[in-house]
Formats: sequence, C-alpha cells, structure tokens
Amino acid sequence: MKKLTFAVLCALGLSAQAAPVTSLPGGTVLPMPVLGYFGAGPQTLAPGVIWSSANNNSVYGYDAGYGFADNGLWSGFPMAGTNDSSSTMMLAFSQAVSGVGAFLNYAPRYYGTATIAAYDSSFTLIESTTLTFLTNGNQNQGEFHGFLENTPSISYFTMTGAYTGATDFTVMAVPEPETYGMLLAGLGLLGLAARRRKA
Repeated sequence: MKKLTFAVLCALGLSAQAAPVTSLPGGTVLPMPVLGYFGAGPQTLAPGVIWSSANNNSVYGYDAGYGFADNGLWSGFPMAGTNDSSSTMMLAFSQAVSGVGAFLNYAPRYYGTATIAAYDSSFTLIESTTLTFLTNGNQNQGEFHGFLENTPSISYFTMTGAYTGATDFTVMAVPEPETYGMLLAGLGLLGLAARRRKA
C-alpha cells in the first residue's frame, strides 16, 4: 500500500523538480498573431497568458525579418524578440503551468549570453539555463528550450539578453481540479479495499 500511495502522490505532483528540456511532447502551442508590434506590452498571447518586456523597443507578432548576426535571420512567421542585448521579455500565466518552452534563437557572438528562466507565483526562481547552441546561420534556424516540472508551479517564463527571439511558445496543460479529485478518490478507494483485505 505504501508503494501505491507514493506512486499516486508522485502522479499528483506533490514535489516539484524542474528540468530544462528541449521538447514538450503533448504540449499546446500558443499561436501568435501577426501584429508587427513594437513596445513593452502587455500583449495577450492566449487567455490567461500575457507577454511583456522590459524594453520599449521589443517586438511581438513581428514577421518582417529579425536578425541574430551569425546565428541567422528569422522571417515569415510571427515572433517575439527582446530587441536588445540585455533586456528581458516574459510570459506570465494567470494559472501556473507544469511546462513551458519556445523555439528560440539569439545572437551570441556580438551580444553576450542569453538565458531563460522559470519562476513561481512569488517570483522565486525555479530553474534557469543559458543558451549555448549555434546554428548554421541560415534562415529560420533555432532550437526549442524550456522547462518541465511534475507540478503546475511555473507562473513566469523569462528570456533575457543577446537579442533573444522566441516563437511557438508551448505549454503543458494544467490538470483540471476534477482530475485531482478523481485521483484522490481512487486513492481513497484503494486504501479502503486494502483495509478490508486486512480485516
């Protein structure tokens, strides 16, 4: 019974362990509109998902060509970009998620490092990582990077520095409260059955 209880508690995600990931299978891609917006936002990416930036010249829904120096150029699809070497742009979630990431590129040779990070609702750092990949310099190159936890505790996802660009923001669906209720009810029934068996 103890092993079963531990397995169910792990399934419920009662202990958070963030991990950097390069894919989120089963995640939901949040489509970005073509806006050609320059500014700090906020902009609504999806219900309960808000994009903003610390730089008044950042871009959102921009598809007209965004360069990453030796790491190539993006053009022809809507993306968000910090549009300078040190600013931060952020996604904020009204309901915490267990996974988030994006298809990313940055300009490492001339503009320093780029980092991504996940924070909880009190803006306590959960996990961060520095981007280190290089592309072949062709158009629309990049890599997917993000974070995955076993609990829905990510409330903010930040991208900082080196002219970071992001598209295809992807999130892991948050289980509905009814799902947790069903799991707890199932655990209760298993406990009752085990007690009856002992009796």
